[in-house]
Amino acid sequence: MKRPVLFTGDIFRLQARGGITRYTLELIPRLSREREVLLGLHVSAEASRLGRWGRAGLRIPAVRGAARLAAPLNRLLDAAWLRRGGVTLHPTYYRDPRSLPSPAPLVVTVHDMTHERFPGLLGPNRGPERHKAALCARAARLLCYSEATRRDLVELLGVSESRIRVTPLAARDWSQSPGEPLPGVEWPFVLWVGPRHAYKNFERGLRAWAGSGAAAGTHLVCVGGASLRRSERALLGALGVSSRVHRHEASDGQLRWAYERAECLLYPSLWEGFGLPVVEAMALGCPVVTSSRSSLPEAGGEAADYADPEDLDSLHAALERCLAAGRGATRAAALRAQAARFSWDACAALHEAVYQELD
Repeated sequence: MKRPVLFTGDIFRLQARGGITRYTLELIPRLSREREVLLGLHVSAEASRLGRWGRAGLRIPAVRGAARLAAPLNRLLDAAWLRRGGVTLHPTYYRDPRSLPSPAPLVVTVHDMTHERFPGLLGPNRGPERHKAALCARAARLLCYSEATRRDLVELLGVSESRIRVTPLAARDWSQSPGEPLPGVEWPFVLWVGPRHAYKNFERGLRAWAGSGAAAGTHLVCVGGASLRRSERALLGALGVSSRVHRHEASDGQLRWAYERAECLLYPSLWEGFGLPVVEAMALGCPVVTSSRSSLPEAGGEAADYADPEDLDSLHAALERCLAAGRGATRAAALRAQAARFSWDACAALHEAVYQELD
Protein backbone atom coordinates (compact mmCIF):
# COMPACT_ATOMS: atom_id res chain seq x y z
CA MET A 1 0.00 0.00 0.00
CA LYS A 2 1.28 3.45 -0.90
CA ARG A 3 1.60 5.77 2.08
CA PRO A 4 0.20 9.26 1.50
CA VAL A 5 2.80 12.01 1.82
CA LEU A 6 2.08 15.00 4.03
CA PHE A 7 4.21 18.04 3.24
CA THR A 8 4.41 20.72 5.90
CA GLY A 9 4.02 24.22 4.44
CA ASP A 10 7.10 25.79 6.03
CA ILE A 11 8.57 27.35 2.89
CA PHE A 12 5.28 29.01 1.90
CA ARG A 13 5.21 30.62 5.34
CA LEU A 14 8.72 32.02 4.90
CA GLN A 15 8.91 33.29 1.33
CA ALA A 16 6.54 34.70 -1.27
CA ARG A 17 8.52 33.02 -4.05
CA GLY A 18 11.95 31.51 -4.57
CA GLY A 19 13.88 28.44 -5.65
CA ILE A 20 12.56 26.12 -2.94
CA THR A 21 9.00 27.24 -3.62
CA ARG A 22 9.61 26.50 -7.31
CA TYR A 23 10.88 23.00 -6.45
CA THR A 24 7.81 22.24 -4.33
CA LEU A 25 5.35 23.55 -6.90
CA GLU A 26 6.98 21.56 -9.71
CA LEU A 27 7.16 18.37 -7.65
CA ILE A 28 3.70 18.08 -6.07
CA PRO A 29 1.57 17.81 -9.26
CA ARG A 30 3.90 15.17 -10.71
CA LEU A 31 3.70 12.70 -7.82
CA SER A 32 1.44 9.69 -8.36
CA ARG A 33 0.51 8.87 -4.77
CA GLU A 34 -1.90 10.69 -2.48
CA ARG A 35 -0.30 13.87 -1.16
CA GLU A 36 -1.21 17.17 0.44
CA VAL A 37 0.55 20.30 1.63
CA LEU A 38 -0.47 21.74 4.98
CA LEU A 39 -0.19 25.45 4.23
CA GLY A 40 -1.53 27.18 7.33
CA LEU A 41 -1.09 30.96 7.50
CA HIS A 42 1.38 31.71 4.70
CA VAL A 43 2.75 34.62 2.62
CA SER A 44 3.08 32.98 -0.80
CA ALA A 45 1.03 34.22 -3.75
CA GLU A 46 2.16 31.11 -5.62
CA ALA A 47 0.69 28.67 -3.07
CA SER A 48 -2.62 28.87 -4.95
CA ARG A 49 -0.97 26.86 -7.72
CA LEU A 50 -1.09 23.81 -5.46
CA GLY A 51 -4.83 23.60 -6.15
CA ARG A 52 -6.50 20.62 -4.51
CA TRP A 53 -3.24 19.52 -2.85
CA GLY A 54 -3.05 22.63 -0.65
CA ARG A 55 -4.83 22.26 2.69
CA ALA A 56 -5.97 24.65 5.43
CA GLY A 57 -4.27 27.63 3.83
CA LEU A 58 -4.82 31.35 4.31
CA ARG A 59 -2.54 33.93 2.74
CA ILE A 60 -1.46 36.85 4.94
CA PRO A 61 0.51 39.99 3.94
CA ALA A 62 4.23 39.37 3.36
CA VAL A 63 5.39 42.03 5.81
CA ARG A 64 8.33 41.94 8.21
CA GLY A 65 7.50 39.72 11.19
CA ALA A 66 4.52 38.01 9.51
CA ALA A 67 5.97 34.52 9.93
CA ARG A 68 6.76 35.15 13.60
CA LEU A 69 3.25 36.46 14.33
CA ALA A 70 1.61 33.53 12.53
CA ALA A 71 3.83 30.90 14.19
CA PRO A 72 1.64 30.18 17.28
CA LEU A 73 -1.45 29.50 15.18
CA ASN A 74 0.54 27.43 12.72
CA ARG A 75 1.96 25.32 15.55
CA LEU A 76 -1.58 24.52 16.73
CA LEU A 77 -2.74 23.71 13.21
CA ASP A 78 0.29 21.53 12.52
CA ALA A 79 -0.12 19.62 15.79
CA ALA A 80 -3.71 18.73 14.89
CA TRP A 81 -2.89 17.54 11.36
CA LEU A 82 0.33 15.74 12.24
CA ARG A 83 -1.43 13.48 14.71
CA ARG A 84 -2.84 11.47 11.82
CA GLY A 85 -1.10 8.16 11.28
CA GLY A 86 -0.22 6.19 8.18
CA VAL A 87 1.59 8.98 6.34
CA THR A 88 5.14 9.81 5.30
CA LEU A 89 6.17 13.28 6.44
CA HIS A 90 8.17 15.60 4.18
CA PRO A 91 8.80 19.16 5.47
CA THR A 92 9.15 21.76 2.74
CA TYR A 93 11.86 23.50 4.80
CA TYR A 94 13.82 22.94 7.99
CA ARG A 95 11.86 22.79 11.23
CA ASP A 96 12.37 21.53 14.77
CA PRO A 97 12.03 17.73 14.55
CA ARG A 98 10.43 17.73 18.01
CA SER A 99 7.31 19.11 16.30
CA LEU A 100 7.00 15.95 14.20
CA PRO A 101 5.47 12.68 15.48
CA SER A 102 8.19 10.08 15.85
CA PRO A 103 6.37 7.01 14.43
CA ALA A 104 5.95 8.54 10.97
CA PRO A 105 8.72 7.97 8.39
CA LEU A 106 10.46 11.28 7.72
CA VAL A 107 11.95 12.46 4.41
CA VAL A 108 14.05 15.63 4.50
CA THR A 109 15.28 17.62 1.51
CA VAL A 110 18.62 19.29 2.24
CA HIS A 111 18.63 22.23 -0.15
CA ASP A 112 22.28 23.14 0.38
CA MET A 113 25.01 23.25 3.03
CA THR A 114 25.96 26.90 2.63
CA HIS A 115 25.47 27.81 6.30
CA GLU A 116 27.76 24.99 7.34
CA ARG A 117 30.39 25.88 4.72
CA PHE A 118 30.40 29.61 5.53
CA PRO A 119 29.33 30.10 9.16
CA GLY A 120 31.37 33.28 9.55
CA LEU A 121 30.16 34.80 6.29
CA LEU A 122 26.48 34.25 7.01
CA GLY A 123 26.56 35.29 10.67
CA PRO A 124 24.79 33.63 13.63
CA ASN A 125 22.41 30.93 12.47
CA ARG A 126 19.13 31.96 14.08
CA GLY A 127 16.87 30.88 11.22
CA PRO A 128 15.21 27.51 10.54
CA GLU A 129 18.58 26.18 9.28
CA ARG A 130 19.59 25.77 12.92
CA HIS A 131 17.35 22.68 12.97
CA LYS A 132 19.03 21.06 9.96
CA ALA A 133 21.42 18.73 11.78
CA ALA A 134 18.79 17.47 14.22
CA LEU A 135 16.28 16.99 11.42
CA CYS A 136 18.81 15.08 9.32
CA ALA A 137 19.67 12.83 12.27
CA ARG A 138 16.01 11.91 12.61
CA ALA A 139 15.23 11.39 8.89
CA ALA A 140 14.79 7.98 7.30
CA ARG A 141 15.86 9.40 3.94
CA LEU A 142 17.70 12.57 2.96
CA LEU A 143 17.26 14.10 -0.48
CA CYS A 144 19.60 16.61 -2.10
CA TYR A 145 19.79 18.22 -5.51
CA SER A 146 23.41 17.40 -6.37
CA GLU A 147 26.37 15.13 -5.78
CA ALA A 148 28.13 18.13 -4.26
CA THR A 149 25.53 18.40 -1.50
CA ARG A 150 25.62 14.64 -0.99
CA ARG A 151 29.35 14.93 -0.32
CA ASP A 152 28.74 17.86 2.02
CA LEU A 153 26.22 15.84 4.03
CA VAL A 154 28.68 13.02 4.50
CA GLU A 155 31.61 15.32 5.32
CA LEU A 156 29.95 18.00 7.43
CA LEU A 157 27.13 16.13 9.19
CA GLY A 158 28.52 12.60 9.14
CA VAL A 159 25.41 11.24 7.43
CA SER A 160 25.51 7.66 6.20
CA GLU A 161 25.46 7.51 2.41
CA SER A 162 22.86 4.75 2.58
CA ARG A 163 20.23 7.29 3.66
CA ILE A 164 20.98 9.88 0.93
CA ARG A 165 19.37 10.09 -2.51
CA VAL A 166 20.26 12.67 -5.18
CA THR A 167 17.24 14.23 -6.90
CA PRO A 168 18.40 16.94 -9.39
CA LEU A 169 16.11 19.85 -10.25
CA ALA A 170 15.25 21.16 -13.72
CA ALA A 171 14.21 24.27 -15.63
CA ARG A 172 10.58 25.30 -15.59
CA ASP A 173 8.44 24.78 -18.68
CA TRP A 174 9.03 28.17 -20.26
CA SER A 175 6.31 27.56 -22.85
CA GLN A 176 3.82 28.28 -20.07
CA SER A 177 5.30 31.79 -19.58
CA PRO A 178 5.10 33.85 -22.80
CA GLY A 179 7.81 36.49 -22.98
CA GLU A 180 6.84 39.95 -21.75
CA PRO A 181 9.18 42.96 -21.96
CA LEU A 182 10.76 44.13 -18.72
CA PRO A 183 10.09 47.89 -18.64
CA GLY A 184 12.98 50.30 -18.55
CA VAL A 185 15.72 47.85 -19.51
CA GLU A 186 18.51 49.33 -21.61
CA TRP A 187 20.41 47.09 -24.04
CA PRO A 188 22.81 45.40 -24.18
CA PHE A 189 22.74 43.97 -20.66
CA VAL A 190 24.22 41.30 -18.42
CA LEU A 191 21.72 39.60 -16.12
CA TRP A 192 21.86 38.87 -12.37
CA VAL A 193 18.98 36.74 -11.02
CA GLY A 194 17.99 36.33 -7.38
CA PRO A 195 19.32 37.59 -4.04
CA ARG A 196 22.63 39.32 -3.53
CA HIS A 197 23.51 37.73 -0.17
CA ALA A 198 27.19 37.56 0.78
CA TYR A 199 27.59 33.96 -0.40
CA LYS A 200 26.05 34.90 -3.76
CA ASN A 201 29.26 36.92 -4.32
CA PHE A 202 27.61 40.00 -5.79
CA GLU A 203 30.45 42.39 -4.96
CA ARG A 204 33.10 40.38 -6.82
CA GLY A 205 30.73 39.74 -9.70
CA LEU A 206 29.99 43.45 -9.90
CA ARG A 207 33.68 44.38 -9.83
CA ALA A 208 34.46 41.84 -12.56
CA TRP A 209 31.68 43.24 -14.77
CA ALA A 210 32.59 46.88 -14.08
CA GLY A 211 36.23 46.22 -15.00
CA SER A 212 35.53 44.21 -18.14
CA GLY A 213 36.37 45.83 -21.46
CA ALA A 214 33.96 43.50 -23.23
CA ALA A 215 31.18 44.61 -20.86
CA ALA A 216 31.98 48.33 -21.09
CA GLY A 217 28.90 49.09 -23.18
CA THR A 218 26.50 46.93 -21.18
CA HIS A 219 24.11 47.48 -18.30
CA LEU A 220 23.75 45.10 -15.34
CA VAL A 221 20.12 44.14 -14.76
CA CYS A 222 19.42 42.59 -11.35
CA VAL A 223 16.12 40.70 -11.18
CA GLY A 224 14.65 39.86 -7.79
CA GLY A 225 16.35 40.12 -4.44
CA ALA A 226 15.85 43.08 -2.15
CA SER A 227 16.25 46.69 -3.21
CA LEU A 228 19.84 47.86 -3.55
CA ARG A 229 21.28 48.57 -0.11
CA ARG A 230 23.03 51.80 0.77
CA SER A 231 26.40 50.02 0.81
CA GLU A 232 25.74 48.59 -2.65
CA ARG A 233 24.77 51.99 -4.04
CA ALA A 234 27.95 53.44 -2.54
CA LEU A 235 30.00 50.75 -4.29
CA LEU A 236 28.27 51.48 -7.60
CA GLY A 237 29.22 55.12 -7.19
CA ALA A 238 32.83 54.28 -6.34
CA LEU A 239 33.06 52.10 -9.45
CA GLY A 240 31.40 54.75 -11.61
CA VAL A 241 28.58 52.48 -12.77
CA SER A 242 25.54 53.83 -10.88
CA SER A 243 23.75 54.72 -14.12
CA ARG A 244 24.35 51.25 -15.58
CA VAL A 245 23.04 49.01 -12.77
CA HIS A 246 19.29 48.50 -12.37
CA ARG A 247 17.21 46.33 -10.06
CA HIS A 248 13.75 45.03 -11.10
CA GLU A 249 11.00 42.74 -9.93
CA ALA A 250 9.87 40.46 -12.75
CA SER A 251 7.07 38.08 -13.57
CA ASP A 252 7.91 34.68 -15.05
CA GLY A 253 7.21 36.06 -18.52
CA GLN A 254 9.47 39.06 -17.93
CA LEU A 255 12.23 36.82 -16.60
CA ARG A 256 11.94 34.69 -19.74
CA TRP A 257 12.22 37.83 -21.87
CA ALA A 258 15.36 38.87 -19.96
CA TYR A 259 17.03 35.45 -20.31
CA GLU A 260 16.31 35.44 -24.04
CA ARG A 261 17.96 38.84 -24.56
CA ALA A 262 20.77 39.04 -22.00
CA GLU A 263 24.37 38.86 -23.15
CA CYS A 264 24.82 36.33 -20.36
CA LEU A 265 23.75 35.37 -16.84
CA LEU A 266 26.33 36.29 -14.20
CA TYR A 267 26.06 33.78 -11.32
CA PRO A 268 29.37 33.61 -9.39
CA SER A 269 27.99 32.11 -6.16
CA LEU A 270 30.45 30.76 -3.60
CA TRP A 271 28.24 27.74 -2.88
CA GLU A 272 24.95 26.28 -4.11
CA GLY A 273 22.83 23.20 -3.63
CA PHE A 274 22.02 23.07 -7.34
CA GLY A 275 21.99 26.40 -9.20
CA LEU A 276 18.51 26.60 -10.69
CA PRO A 277 19.03 29.94 -12.51
CA VAL A 278 21.94 28.37 -14.40
CA VAL A 279 19.74 25.63 -15.89
CA GLU A 280 16.78 27.96 -16.44
CA ALA A 281 19.00 30.40 -18.36
CA MET A 282 20.49 27.62 -20.47
CA ALA A 283 17.04 26.28 -21.33
CA LEU A 284 16.45 29.60 -23.13
CA GLY A 285 19.85 29.67 -24.82
CA CYS A 286 21.34 32.25 -22.44
CA PRO A 287 25.12 31.94 -21.88
CA VAL A 288 26.25 31.58 -18.26
CA VAL A 289 29.27 32.72 -16.26
CA THR A 290 29.33 30.86 -12.99
CA SER A 291 31.47 29.39 -10.22
CA SER A 292 33.66 26.33 -10.57
CA ARG A 293 32.65 25.20 -7.06
CA SER A 294 30.00 23.08 -5.37
CA SER A 295 27.09 21.93 -7.53
CA LEU A 296 27.44 24.54 -10.26
CA PRO A 297 29.62 22.45 -12.63
CA GLU A 298 26.97 19.71 -12.37
CA ALA A 299 24.30 22.17 -13.46
CA GLY A 300 26.35 23.88 -16.17
CA GLY A 301 28.20 20.89 -17.59
CA GLU A 302 30.50 21.80 -20.47
CA ALA A 303 28.23 24.60 -21.67
CA ALA A 304 28.97 27.23 -18.99
CA ASP A 305 32.00 29.50 -18.53
CA TYR A 306 33.57 28.89 -15.12
CA ALA A 307 35.66 30.95 -12.74
CA ASP A 308 37.17 30.71 -9.28
CA PRO A 309 34.54 32.81 -7.46
CA GLU A 310 37.08 34.26 -5.01
CA ASP A 311 39.56 35.30 -7.72
CA LEU A 312 38.60 38.58 -9.37
CA ASP A 313 40.97 37.99 -12.29
CA SER A 314 39.40 34.59 -12.92
CA LEU A 315 35.89 36.07 -12.87
CA HIS A 316 36.98 38.85 -15.19
CA ALA A 317 38.54 36.38 -17.66
CA ALA A 318 35.45 34.12 -17.66
CA LEU A 319 33.17 37.08 -18.35
CA GLU A 320 35.44 38.25 -21.18
CA ARG A 321 35.41 34.75 -22.74
CA CYS A 322 31.67 34.47 -22.48
CA LEU A 323 30.90 37.88 -23.96
CA ALA A 324 33.42 37.39 -26.77
CA ALA A 325 31.73 34.10 -27.77
CA GLY A 326 28.32 35.77 -28.08
CA ARG A 327 24.91 34.13 -28.49
CA GLY A 328 25.21 32.22 -31.76
CA ALA A 329 22.89 29.39 -32.80
CA THR A 330 25.48 26.65 -32.19
CA ARG A 331 26.17 27.87 -28.70
CA ALA A 332 22.47 28.24 -27.90
CA ALA A 333 21.89 24.64 -28.99
CA ALA A 334 24.64 23.41 -26.66
CA LEU A 335 23.16 25.39 -23.76
CA ARG A 336 19.69 24.00 -24.37
CA ALA A 337 21.07 20.47 -24.64
CA GLN A 338 22.72 20.81 -21.22
CA ALA A 339 19.48 22.08 -19.66
CA ALA A 340 17.56 19.20 -21.26
CA ARG A 341 19.63 16.72 -19.25
CA PHE A 342 17.44 17.66 -16.30
CA SER A 343 13.72 16.91 -16.04
CA TRP A 344 11.04 17.60 -13.42
CA ASP A 345 9.38 14.32 -14.37
CA ALA A 346 12.64 12.51 -13.58
CA CYS A 347 12.93 14.45 -10.32
CA ALA A 348 9.41 13.39 -9.31
CA ALA A 349 10.12 9.76 -10.24
CA LEU A 350 13.17 9.76 -7.96
CA HIS A 351 11.00 11.10 -5.13
CA GLU A 352 8.41 8.39 -5.75
CA ALA A 353 11.11 5.76 -5.52
CA VAL A 354 12.18 7.12 -2.11
CA TYR A 355 8.63 7.15 -0.77
CA GLN A 356 8.20 3.59 -2.02
CA GLU A 357 11.23 2.53 0.03
CA LEU A 358 9.33 3.67 3.12
CA ASP A 359 5.88 2.20 2.31
